Amino acid sequence: MRACFALTTLLLSSAVFAGIAPDGAPMDEDFHNCDNLDCGVYPMMKFHLTDKTLSGATVNGETFFVAEGDSNFYKTVFPPTRIRLVFNPANGKIYKQGVDYVATTEGIKLTPTTGIEKAPANFVSTITDDERKNYKVRMTPEFQKYQYAVTYDKNRYFRPSIFGKLGNIPAIAGKVPLKVTFFGDSITLGANATDIYAAPNQPGYVGLVMAYLNTQYPGLWEYRNNSVGGWSTKNAMSAVSYRVMDKKSDLVVLGFGMNDSNSISAIDYKHNLQNVISAIRSKQPNVPILLISSISANPDSSVQNRKLLLSYPKMMRGLTVENKNVALADVTETWLMILKNKRYLDLTGNGLNHPNDFGHRVIAEAVLAAVLGDKY
Repeated sequence: MRACFALTTLLLSSAVFAGIAPDGAPMDEDFHNCDNLDCGVYPMMKFHLTDKTLSGATVNGETFFVAEGDSNFYKTVFPPTRIRLVFNPANGKIYKQGVDYVATTEGIKLTPTTGIEKAPANFVSTITDDERKNYKVRMTPEFQKYQYAVTYDKNRYFRPSIFGKLGNIPAIAGKVPLKVTFFGDSITLGANATDIYAAPNQPGYVGLVMAYLNTQYPGLWEYRNNSVGGWSTKNAMSAVSYRVMDKKSDLVVLGFGMNDSNSISAIDYKHNLQNVISAIRSKQPNVPILLISSISANPDSSVQNRKLLLSYPKMMRGLTVENKNVALADVTETWLMILKNKRYLDLTGNGLNHPNDFGHRVIAEAVLAAVLGDKY
């Protein structure tokens, strides 16, 4: 399984691609700053990045998927102490409490006369022969058309688990210029964040991370994103020399696992990641490397072996012990925590294996917690 089949042409917008790599995919050859709409002050303000979804007091724009035949009750990740807003992320339409929905101790419940448009009852089950053969589920960004958002206050908190250390990165962040290379699969590339193809045009998690860093510490962060949709750690081993090692980085972020978790054993996954780390370290012996574990795919699909996915973080934790200046942001644990109260279709960007805008914001928070430590 490849993590990016659809919408490949839409995934290239967040990075300033300067050329084509030897593998035939676009490559971000040079580092660039964040003085644009993708990763500057604008997304920081528009998407409320200072309000931490997991560890803060207010959750902004948590999504829920609405379809005919649903129970009309939609749980939030955390019990809400106050519902501030229910809205359509695509057009900004605001729905009225008491008219379109009522607040509950666990989330919201739509009223019988709600003005929220629901997906047809057969929306999820209507799949093509190709989808049935390759994925067993429907795959389309159209799921986002029927995802609405709730902003609410809470008094429960969750901090993503971070293992290992990124050398002195948290200490020097904001004091000296730093360059970051991101290298991963389609999720790190920005898959199914609305970005350029739909409102509200939110960047993927890489753009969000860089927007936050550059707003907090203007002019001190540059980055490039050399991720490739559909890639696994096997691909990473063959391309790390020219996608990462061609330029000196102050921090390298590796985001692989979605495509591995179809068939690559935990031992082989760890072996492959170690080979990538060792290759990078052959040029930069002490460069800090952040590993990001994967979110889960649609549990009804055939594209992921859940046991494999769940076995990877333990192997990644081992790499943080066995290698100096290697850390892990355990996004898998965070994602599974969210799924205790949320359905997969509340969080998906394509119905199969990509997060929606809210999911990308969650991943960004985990990455920032690892990079900034107590400063975040």
